[in-house]
Amino acid sequence: MKTFPLRFVETIVLGLALIVGAALACGFFGEKIPFFDALAHFRAHFSAVLFLLALVLIALRSIAAATLAAALAAYGAVSVAGFVMPRPAGTETALSRANAPAGASRTLTLLQMNLRHNAAPEPAIATIARLDPDVVTLEEMNRRWVEAFEPLREFYPYTAYCGVGEVVGGVAILSRFPFASDDAICRAEDGFVARRVDLGQGASLGVVAEHLVWPWPFPQARQVERLDTVLPGLATPLIVAGDFNATPWSETVGRYAAASRTTPVGGIGATWLATVLPGELRPLVGLPIDNVLVSKDLRVISATRQPATDSDHLPVLVRFELSTGSAARSTPRVVDRGKDR
Repeated sequence: MKTFPLRFVETIVLGLALIVGAALACGFFGEKIPFFDALAHFRAHFSAVLFLLALVLIALRSIAAATLAAALAAYGAVSVAGFVMPRPAGTETALSRANAPAGASRTLTLLQMNLRHNAAPEPAIATIARLDPDVVTLEEMNRRWVEAFEPLREFYPYTAYCGVGEVVGGVAILSRFPFASDDAICRAEDGFVARRVDLGQGASLGVVAEHLVWPWPFPQARQVERLDTVLPGLATPLIVAGDFNATPWSETVGRYAAASRTTPVGGIGATWLATVLPGELRPLVGLPIDNVLVSKDLRVISATRQPATDSDHLPVLVRFELSTGSAARSTPRVVDRGKDR
């Protein structure tokens, strides 16, 4: 017979398991309820905590409850494993192999960075110089950052800014290659800028830099709803990169990907952690909210986190291939609703 202290501990653990399990389960039903989608972002954390509680329940000989908790934790962990576990360099996913473009192709690199509006610029500039990417997507880009990046114009003469007049900043695309003249889209209120890059020899690539606001109770869902009128018109091949403030398994990213006919890239791992916690913990317990989405005619070779700058987000470097004959398919409307470019 269990003693009173043991029964009390068991009751507390069962209560915690019920709360965590309910939060984990609700996260799978975020399609209609934004609050549930906000819970989904912590699915990996809930799964880990629930598994630990299951072990405690086993020690307390509450086998039925432990089995149920462990099963739910395992289901949650499996659903996010492809996104939270960084893919070793040099490996490819089945999706990447399936998306391999036929015929001649060329390799390009894209660097995704949330700069943090008030961070020291030197580490970010050094990262760009070291990695030497073909295209850079940037968030929290304000006037201060525009001035700090002026020395990079020699290497990235083609720039697209949207909403950089705000204090926190807007979004930007830096490119070695020229932009096409007929597809500029800037929606500062939705943290969205898109340009088509002319790669020469009839090849082109659509690039989007995205910065969504925080999830519920903030209007993240409304931003994606507004973008539903823009994303379907984006021409492919297409790569979208940015700080989504949402995990790749969430309804938010899923809806965005469906509308843009893209797929989230797996194997990046956690990229953000609140500044009140040690930065060393970011790759371990942070959230994978800096996402890269690609259309099916691109093959991702690698997507890797880079050493921290002065931002609370880790940079992400993506290497990918596209066919040299990839001409734009579907022509988007010219939409410019930003305050500045």
